[in-house]
Amino acid sequence: MRVSDAERERVAEQLQAAVGEGRISLAELDQRLSLVYSADTRPEVDAVMADLPAARPPEALEVNRVKAFARIDGRWEVPAFLTVGCYDAVIRLDFRQASIGHPAVRIDLSAAKSIVRLQLPPGASVSVHGLAVHKGLIRNRVADRSGLPGGTEFTITGQLMKALLFLR
Repeated sequence: MRVSDAERERVAEQLQAAVGEGRISLAELDQRLSLVYSADTRPEVDAVMADLPAARPPEALEVNRVKAFARIDGRWEVPAFLTVGCYDAVIRLDFRQASIGHPAVRIDLSAAKSIVRLQLPPGASVSVHGLAVHKGLIRNRVADRSGLPGGTEFTITGQLMKALLFLR
């Protein structure tokens, strides 16, 4: 499989962290970065990182807001489980440039009088069957890709009370 520019950047960040931890020297960093940026395939990049510990995403993330705004976007490590709670708030989670190291992400959502906007990465699928809606609205603009390989599966559970959930 061919390696993307975003993957190369994540590996470069991991290599820089390895220098900070004292695992590799600055000279070795230069050598490894040259190999990473000239790599065409995932196995070439994996070989550069083979003797270093793998970066692990956090196991869980909790986002709670009351009468406030929260936004997570750009490059960030997505855990397998997120808890999102909000009252009279606006929450925006953008997964398009995020690093998702697992095939499935579960979001437990509790939203009241709020707006929640989730922007999913290309190829992702989403299930909202476990979400109870009380005087709320779900607008799902994610194409149904259930059963197709390769995309992250997002499962959203919890409840919406007088709230809006936008999925894109």
